[in-house]
Amino acid sequence: MTPLRALRTSRSLTFIDLSDLTGISARSIAEAEYGLRPLSWHEQDLLAFVLGVRATDIAPPPPLARAQSLARPDTAMAGVSALITIALATTLATAAIQGELPQISVTLPNLRAPISTPLLATGRAGAVGDLALSSAKDVAVAAYRANLEALAKHAAIPTEPITPSLLRTPMLAEQAPIFQITTAGPEGCPVQPTQGRVVITQGYGVGSHAPANIWGAIDLAVDGDGDGYADLGASWYAPVVATHDGTVQVDLNSYPAGNHVWVNNRDSSWRTGYSHLSIVTVISGQYVRAGEVIGMIGSTGDSSGPHLDYQVWDGETNVDPTGLVGC
Repeated sequence: MTPLRALRTSRSLTFIDLSDLTGISARSIAEAEYGLRPLSWHEQDLLAFVLGVRATDIAPPPPLARAQSLARPDTAMAGVSALITIALATTLATAAIQGELPQISVTLPNLRAPISTPLLATGRAGAVGDLALSSAKDVAVAAYRANLEALAKHAAIPTEPITPSLLRTPMLAEQAPIFQITTAGPEGCPVQPTQGRVVITQGYGVGSHAPANIWGAIDLAVDGDGDGYADLGASWYAPVVATHDGTVQVDLNSYPAGNHVWVNNRDSSWRTGYSHLSIVTVISGQYVRAGEVIGMIGSTGDSSGPHLDYQVWDGETNVDPTGLVGC
Protein backbone atom coordinates (compact mmCIF):
# COMPACT_ATOMS: atom_id res chain seq x y z
CA MET A 1 0.00 0.00 0.00
CA THR A 2 1.24 3.47 -0.89
CA PRO A 3 0.23 6.78 0.77
CA LEU A 4 -1.87 9.12 -1.34
CA ARG A 5 0.80 11.83 -1.11
CA ALA A 6 3.47 9.52 -2.60
CA LEU A 7 1.14 8.45 -5.41
CA ARG A 8 0.20 12.04 -6.22
CA THR A 9 3.70 13.55 -6.14
CA SER A 10 5.27 10.63 -8.05
CA ARG A 11 2.98 11.60 -10.93
CA SER A 12 3.80 15.33 -10.56
CA LEU A 13 0.18 16.17 -9.77
CA THR A 14 -0.85 19.11 -7.61
CA PHE A 15 -3.99 19.14 -5.46
CA ILE A 16 -5.64 21.27 -8.17
CA ASP A 17 -4.61 18.82 -10.91
CA LEU A 18 -6.02 15.83 -9.02
CA SER A 19 -9.20 17.76 -8.26
CA ASP A 20 -9.72 18.54 -11.95
CA LEU A 21 -9.20 14.87 -12.88
CA THR A 22 -11.46 13.36 -10.20
CA GLY A 23 -14.06 16.02 -9.43
CA ILE A 24 -13.13 15.83 -5.74
CA SER A 25 -12.41 19.26 -4.23
CA ALA A 26 -8.74 20.13 -3.75
CA ARG A 27 -9.48 20.89 -0.10
CA SER A 28 -10.93 17.42 0.46
CA ILE A 29 -7.91 15.76 -1.16
CA ALA A 30 -5.51 17.83 0.95
CA GLU A 31 -7.40 17.09 4.17
CA ALA A 32 -7.41 13.36 3.38
CA GLU A 33 -3.70 13.40 2.51
CA TYR A 34 -2.80 15.04 5.82
CA GLY A 35 -5.04 12.76 7.87
CA LEU A 36 -7.66 15.39 8.73
CA ARG A 37 -10.50 13.35 7.18
CA PRO A 38 -10.97 9.82 5.78
CA LEU A 39 -11.64 9.14 2.10
CA SER A 40 -15.07 7.80 1.24
CA TRP A 41 -15.19 4.59 -0.80
CA HIS A 42 -16.40 6.59 -3.81
CA GLU A 43 -13.53 9.09 -3.48
CA GLN A 44 -11.00 6.28 -3.07
CA ASP A 45 -12.29 4.56 -6.22
CA LEU A 46 -12.04 7.79 -8.22
CA LEU A 47 -8.52 8.51 -7.01
CA ALA A 48 -7.41 4.94 -7.66
CA PHE A 49 -8.76 5.07 -11.23
CA VAL A 50 -6.95 8.35 -12.02
CA LEU A 51 -3.70 7.25 -10.32
CA GLY A 52 -3.73 3.87 -12.04
CA VAL A 53 -3.81 1.71 -8.92
CA ARG A 54 -6.35 -0.44 -7.08
CA ALA A 55 -8.44 1.29 -4.43
CA THR A 56 -6.96 -1.06 -1.82
CA ASP A 57 -3.45 0.08 -2.82
CA ILE A 58 -4.01 3.58 -1.37
CA ALA A 59 -2.72 3.53 2.19
CA PRO A 60 -4.46 5.65 4.82
CA PRO A 61 -2.33 8.53 6.18
CA PRO A 62 -0.54 7.94 9.49
CA PRO A 63 -2.59 8.90 12.58
CA LEU A 64 -2.03 12.46 13.73
CA ALA A 65 -0.82 11.09 17.05
CA ARG A 66 2.13 9.50 15.23
CA ALA A 67 2.94 12.71 13.40
CA GLN A 68 3.01 14.49 16.77
CA SER A 69 5.15 11.89 18.54
CA LEU A 70 8.40 13.58 17.56
CA ALA A 71 10.66 14.90 20.31
CA ARG A 72 8.97 18.21 20.99
CA PRO A 73 7.91 19.80 24.28
CA ASP A 74 4.26 19.24 25.20
CA THR A 75 3.83 23.00 25.46
CA ALA A 76 4.45 23.32 21.74
CA MET A 77 2.23 20.44 20.65
CA ALA A 78 -1.05 22.30 20.34
CA GLY A 79 0.45 24.83 17.96
CA VAL A 80 1.45 22.16 15.45
CA SER A 81 -2.13 21.34 14.44
CA ALA A 82 -2.85 25.04 14.09
CA LEU A 83 0.22 25.59 11.89
CA ILE A 84 -0.67 22.67 9.61
CA THR A 85 -4.27 23.87 9.34
CA ILE A 86 -3.21 27.44 8.51
CA ALA A 87 -0.73 26.19 5.90
CA LEU A 88 -3.36 24.01 4.20
CA ALA A 89 -6.05 26.69 4.23
CA THR A 90 -3.68 29.33 2.91
CA THR A 91 -2.09 27.20 0.21
CA LEU A 92 -5.48 26.17 -1.19
CA ALA A 93 -6.88 29.67 -0.94
CA THR A 94 -3.89 31.06 -2.85
CA ALA A 95 -4.18 28.32 -5.44
CA ALA A 96 -7.86 29.23 -5.87
CA ILE A 97 -6.68 32.26 -7.86
CA GLN A 98 -5.99 29.82 -10.69
CA GLY A 99 -9.17 27.76 -10.44
CA GLU A 100 -12.56 27.22 -8.86
CA LEU A 101 -12.92 28.36 -5.25
CA PRO A 102 -13.49 25.45 -2.85
CA GLN A 103 -16.26 25.36 -0.28
CA ILE A 104 -15.47 26.85 3.13
CA SER A 105 -15.23 23.69 5.18
CA VAL A 106 -12.64 23.03 7.87
CA THR A 107 -12.30 19.69 9.60
CA LEU A 108 -9.85 19.54 12.50
CA PRO A 109 -8.64 16.91 14.94
CA ASN A 110 -9.71 17.33 18.53
CA LEU A 111 -7.50 19.88 20.23
CA ARG A 112 -6.78 19.86 23.94
CA ALA A 113 -7.14 23.60 24.44
CA PRO A 114 -7.88 26.84 22.55
CA ILE A 115 -4.96 27.70 20.28
CA SER A 116 -2.91 30.88 20.51
CA THR A 117 -2.01 31.90 16.97
CA PRO A 118 1.75 32.48 16.63
CA LEU A 119 1.43 33.40 12.95
CA LEU A 120 -0.61 36.53 13.57
CA ALA A 121 1.17 39.73 12.63
CA THR A 122 0.68 40.90 16.22
CA GLY A 123 2.45 37.82 17.53
CA ARG A 124 -0.44 36.89 19.86
CA ALA A 125 -4.05 35.76 19.79
CA GLY A 126 -6.41 38.55 18.84
CA ALA A 127 -8.70 39.48 15.98
CA VAL A 128 -8.66 40.00 12.24
CA GLY A 129 -11.26 42.55 11.20
CA ASP A 130 -14.37 41.78 13.20
CA LEU A 131 -13.49 38.08 13.72
CA ALA A 132 -12.26 37.05 17.15
CA LEU A 133 -9.55 34.40 16.93
CA SER A 134 -9.62 31.78 19.68
CA SER A 135 -9.17 28.46 17.91
CA ALA A 136 -7.35 26.84 15.01
CA LYS A 137 -10.63 26.66 13.07
CA ASP A 138 -11.15 30.40 13.48
CA VAL A 139 -7.64 31.05 12.18
CA ALA A 140 -8.12 28.80 9.15
CA VAL A 141 -11.46 30.42 8.29
CA ALA A 142 -9.95 33.89 8.76
CA ALA A 143 -7.09 33.05 6.40
CA TYR A 144 -9.52 31.72 3.81
CA ARG A 145 -11.88 34.68 4.21
CA ALA A 146 -8.99 37.12 3.78
CA ASN A 147 -8.28 35.51 0.41
CA LEU A 148 -11.93 35.68 -0.64
CA GLU A 149 -12.09 39.39 0.22
CA ALA A 150 -8.89 40.03 -1.71
CA LEU A 151 -10.15 38.06 -4.70
CA ALA A 152 -13.42 39.98 -4.69
CA LYS A 153 -11.45 43.19 -5.26
CA HIS A 154 -9.61 41.76 -8.25
CA ALA A 155 -11.88 40.72 -11.10
CA ALA A 156 -8.90 39.72 -13.24
CA ILE A 157 -6.11 37.34 -12.25
CA PRO A 158 -3.41 39.51 -10.61
CA THR A 159 0.12 39.45 -12.05
CA GLU A 160 1.46 39.14 -8.51
CA PRO A 161 -0.60 36.54 -6.60
CA ILE A 162 -1.97 37.66 -3.27
CA THR A 163 -0.35 36.20 -0.15
CA PRO A 164 -2.78 36.05 2.82
CA SER A 165 -2.02 38.51 5.59
CA LEU A 166 -2.06 35.77 8.24
CA LEU A 167 1.07 34.22 6.76
CA ARG A 168 3.23 37.29 6.68
CA THR A 169 6.32 37.45 8.87
CA PRO A 170 5.19 36.28 12.35
CA MET A 171 6.93 38.98 14.36
CA LEU A 172 6.01 42.19 16.15
CA ALA A 173 6.13 45.20 13.88
CA GLU A 174 9.02 46.80 15.79
CA GLN A 175 11.02 43.57 15.42
CA ALA A 176 10.42 43.17 11.69
CA PRO A 177 13.67 42.21 9.94
CA ILE A 178 15.12 44.23 7.10
CA PHE A 179 15.42 42.36 3.81
CA GLN A 180 17.35 43.88 0.94
CA ILE A 181 19.44 42.86 -2.06
CA THR A 182 22.92 44.41 -2.03
CA THR A 183 25.93 43.83 -4.27
CA ALA A 184 26.90 41.01 -1.87
CA GLY A 185 23.52 39.27 -2.18
CA PRO A 186 20.09 39.09 -0.51
CA GLU A 187 20.34 40.06 3.16
CA GLY A 188 18.00 38.83 5.90
CA CYS A 189 17.34 35.76 8.02
CA PRO A 190 15.19 33.12 6.30
CA VAL A 191 13.97 31.59 9.58
CA GLN A 192 11.59 33.62 11.76
CA PRO A 193 10.72 31.53 14.84
CA THR A 194 7.99 32.52 17.26
CA GLN A 195 10.36 31.70 20.14
CA GLY A 196 14.09 31.26 20.69
CA ARG A 197 16.89 32.31 18.34
CA VAL A 198 18.28 30.98 15.06
CA VAL A 199 21.62 29.12 15.08
CA ILE A 200 23.87 27.75 12.33
CA THR A 201 24.26 23.97 12.70
CA GLN A 202 26.47 23.36 9.65
CA GLY A 203 28.58 25.91 7.84
CA TYR A 204 29.21 26.68 4.21
CA GLY A 205 31.23 24.18 2.17
CA VAL A 206 31.76 21.63 4.97
CA GLY A 207 30.27 18.21 5.65
CA SER A 208 27.33 17.57 3.33
CA HIS A 209 27.87 21.04 1.82
CA ALA A 210 31.14 20.13 0.07
CA PRO A 211 32.13 20.90 -2.60
CA ALA A 212 31.01 24.46 -1.99
CA ASN A 213 30.57 25.40 -5.65
CA ILE A 214 27.83 22.76 -5.95
CA TRP A 215 26.39 22.08 -2.48
CA GLY A 216 27.45 25.26 -0.68
CA ALA A 217 24.83 26.25 1.90
CA ILE A 218 24.34 26.81 5.60
CA ASP A 219 22.03 24.83 7.87
CA LEU A 220 19.80 26.83 10.22
CA ALA A 221 17.76 25.61 13.19
CA VAL A 222 16.23 27.13 16.34
CA ASP A 223 17.71 27.25 19.85
CA GLY A 224 14.67 27.42 22.11
CA ASP A 225 16.30 27.18 25.55
CA GLY A 226 19.23 29.54 25.04
CA ASP A 227 22.04 26.99 25.44
CA GLY A 228 23.48 27.82 22.02
CA TYR A 229 22.47 24.52 20.41
CA ALA A 230 19.54 23.67 18.14
CA ASP A 231 16.42 22.17 19.77
CA LEU A 232 14.24 19.67 17.94
CA GLY A 233 11.05 20.98 19.53
CA ALA A 234 11.76 24.61 18.70
CA SER A 235 12.97 23.86 15.18
CA TRP A 236 10.01 21.76 13.96
CA TYR A 237 7.56 23.88 11.93
CA ALA A 238 9.41 27.17 12.52
CA PRO A 239 8.29 29.55 9.74
CA VAL A 240 10.64 29.96 6.76
CA VAL A 241 10.43 33.22 4.81
CA ALA A 242 11.73 34.46 1.46
CA THR A 243 14.72 36.77 1.85
CA HIS A 244 13.89 38.72 -1.30
CA ASP A 245 11.10 39.29 -3.81
CA GLY A 246 10.77 36.74 -6.57
CA THR A 247 8.96 33.98 -8.40
CA VAL A 248 8.62 30.59 -6.72
CA GLN A 249 9.57 27.17 -8.06
CA VAL A 250 8.50 24.22 -5.86
CA ASP A 251 10.07 20.75 -6.00
CA LEU A 252 8.43 18.21 -3.68
CA ASN A 253 10.06 14.99 -2.49
CA SER A 254 13.30 15.77 -4.33
CA TYR A 255 16.69 14.29 -3.46
CA PRO A 256 18.62 15.26 -1.45
CA ALA A 257 16.66 18.46 -0.73
CA GLY A 258 13.26 16.91 0.13
CA ASN A 259 10.54 19.54 -0.14
CA HIS A 260 12.46 22.37 -1.78
CA VAL A 261 11.60 25.94 -2.85
CA TRP A 262 13.54 28.24 -5.17
CA VAL A 263 12.84 31.98 -5.15
CA ASN A 264 14.11 33.67 -8.34
CA ASN A 265 14.49 37.44 -8.36
CA ARG A 266 13.30 38.66 -11.75
CA ASP A 267 15.15 41.99 -11.52
CA SER A 268 18.60 40.47 -10.92
CA SER A 269 20.59 37.24 -11.17
CA TRP A 270 20.03 36.34 -7.50
CA ARG A 271 18.09 33.26 -6.39
CA THR A 272 17.79 31.47 -3.07
CA GLY A 273 17.04 27.85 -2.17
CA TYR A 274 15.19 26.50 0.87
CA SER A 275 15.43 22.73 1.53
CA HIS A 276 14.03 19.98 3.81
CA LEU A 277 10.73 21.83 4.43
CA SER A 278 8.01 19.95 6.30
CA ILE A 279 5.22 22.00 4.71
CA VAL A 280 5.29 24.24 1.63
CA THR A 281 2.81 27.13 1.68
CA VAL A 282 3.41 28.47 -1.85
CA ILE A 283 2.94 27.10 -5.38
CA SER A 284 5.16 27.22 -8.46
CA GLY A 285 4.76 30.44 -10.39
CA GLN A 286 3.60 32.42 -7.36
CA TYR A 287 5.21 35.81 -6.75
CA VAL A 288 6.29 36.44 -3.15
CA ARG A 289 7.64 39.45 -1.32
CA ALA A 290 10.65 39.50 1.00
CA GLY A 291 9.64 38.35 4.49
CA GLU A 292 6.62 36.30 3.37
CA VAL A 293 6.28 32.73 4.66
CA ILE A 294 7.01 30.08 2.02
CA GLY A 295 7.09 26.99 4.25
CA MET A 296 8.05 25.51 7.59
CA ILE A 297 11.19 23.80 8.85
CA GLY A 298 11.19 20.02 8.56
CA SER A 299 13.42 17.04 7.89
CA THR A 300 12.40 15.84 4.42
CA GLY A 301 14.92 14.45 1.95
CA ASP A 302 18.45 13.54 3.08
CA SER A 303 18.29 15.07 6.53
CA SER A 304 19.31 13.96 10.02
CA GLY A 305 16.87 16.25 11.83
CA PRO A 306 14.70 19.37 11.46
CA HIS A 307 16.62 22.25 9.92
CA LEU A 308 16.67 24.60 6.93
CA ASP A 309 19.34 24.19 4.25
CA TYR A 310 19.70 27.72 2.82
CA GLN A 311 21.48 28.43 -0.46
CA VAL A 312 22.28 31.69 -2.26
CA TRP A 313 23.15 31.76 -5.96
CA ASP A 314 24.27 34.58 -8.27
CA GLY A 315 23.42 33.10 -11.64
CA GLU A 316 25.40 29.85 -11.73
CA THR A 317 27.75 30.88 -8.90
CA ASN A 318 27.13 29.49 -5.42
CA VAL A 319 27.64 32.24 -2.82
CA ASP A 320 28.47 31.87 0.89
CA PRO A 321 25.34 33.20 2.74
CA THR A 322 26.95 33.20 6.20
CA GLY A 323 27.51 36.96 6.27
CA LEU A 324 24.15 37.70 4.66
CA VAL A 325 21.64 36.03 6.98
CA GLY A 326 22.21 38.13 10.12
CA CYS A 327 20.18 35.70 12.25
